[in-house]
Amino acid sequence: MKISVIIPVWNGATVLAACLNALKKYSNPEQTEIICVDNASADDSAALVRTQHPDVQLISQPVNLGFAGGVNAGMAAANGELFVLLNQDCLVSSGWLESLTATFAANPTCGIAGAVLEDDAGAINHAGALITRPLGYGEHIQKPPTQDTAVDYVTGAIFAISRPVWERIGGMDEDFYPAYYEESDYCYRARRHGFETFLSAGAHGRHLFSSRAWQRDPIRHTANQHQSRYRFICKQFVDRELLAFVEAETSAAAHETSFHEALGRVLAASYTLDHLDEILHRRHTDGNNALSPAFRRVLAVGFTDIYRTALQRTEQLALPQPVEGAPANDFATWQAQSAMLHQEIQQLHMRMTTQWQVIDELYTKITGHGIGATPHSSLQNRLRQAYHIATGQHIALLVNVVHELSQHQELLQALEHRMNLLETQLTLQEYRRRLHDQLVIYAHR
Repeated sequence: MKISVIIPVWNGATVLAACLNALKKYSNPEQTEIICVDNASADDSAALVRTQHPDVQLISQPVNLGFAGGVNAGMAAANGELFVLLNQDCLVSSGWLESLTATFAANPTCGIAGAVLEDDAGAINHAGALITRPLGYGEHIQKPPTQDTAVDYVTGAIFAISRPVWERIGGMDEDFYPAYYEESDYCYRARRHGFETFLSAGAHGRHLFSSRAWQRDPIRHTANQHQSRYRFICKQFVDRELLAFVEAETSAAAHETSFHEALGRVLAASYTLDHLDEILHRRHTDGNNALSPAFRRVLAVGFTDIYRTALQRTEQLALPQPVEGAPANDFATWQAQSAMLHQEIQQLHMRMTTQWQVIDELYTKITGHGIGATPHSSLQNRLRQAYHIATGQHIALLVNVVHELSQHQELLQALEHRMNLLETQLTLQEYRRRLHDQLVIYAHR
């Protein structure tokens, strides 16, 4: 059987070499063709494939088509009877491909198969998965089966598709962009045409989870996840599940504790409302039942409620509301606290300057010359020398004023630490105030 392994690539230079090396080590080159689809990477991913793996077919895209777009471009160019999608940060293990092909051979209804995946620490994080109700989140099974098992869906990290499935239902939905839920959607579409999804118990791989998109732009990352989840739900849930989802999601939006999650819901719900007709049309063309115009209206109202609830919650998290009986923590209060701290620090500096002058005068009386601008470490040595030659009265005065100066130095450090924290809080609050203003404009667009 000819097998085409398709790797969508995007800025994967740090992990791609290990992925390709493992793939070649545990695959039969006479049986396997490898296709890398580079989604306009900004790093050296394409150059790495071109120079270090010239036997790999490289398809370079002028723009980032997303995971589904890269997969579709690769499958359109593939010659195999079996397509295997492989993440650029996934390392296959010995026997992985033999186990996948055996799963298809042993299960006539199998159209899609996945593998057991470990994380970088060796813990099982995927042995099949399911979409939960009512909120539509993916839940990964972490106890691997002892034999091939039909599952709700498998992750796209290692995702084998038979050519008959591709020819029957076409490519992945590229509007799950840039990623998330496209493989779940594909499994549901295939099942509607009589093709089951199996977890191949003998196929194993290691998923490194190298993506750091959530760190670079957490709001956009969160919005993408919610947006793809909403698209999947609109395409795949039946009427009663859609109604239960709207109620549960509105409640979840109202009780959200994360600012990024709340704002992500706002952006995702707005996008879904703007594209609802297209999503429901795709629902029908992909083989699911069409929703009636009346139910389409119900769904639109539901997403409007989700949007408004999430927007209100975002505003609350951006500008925390005062709690009855608790001290106010609004912007004006923090500004007033900052001004008071500045004044305290200034007064403390003045007192410390006076104390330093007293120390200098005492030191001059004892030694005959001033102490000058002395570093703290040298000051201790000079004061010890002064103690040896000072009279009892001068010693008492010197000890007292040095002790007070030391206390004031500790207090100054504490005040400056408080000031740094407060200024950080003010900066964050100013950012959130500006974002809040933009949200108000966005809400009334």
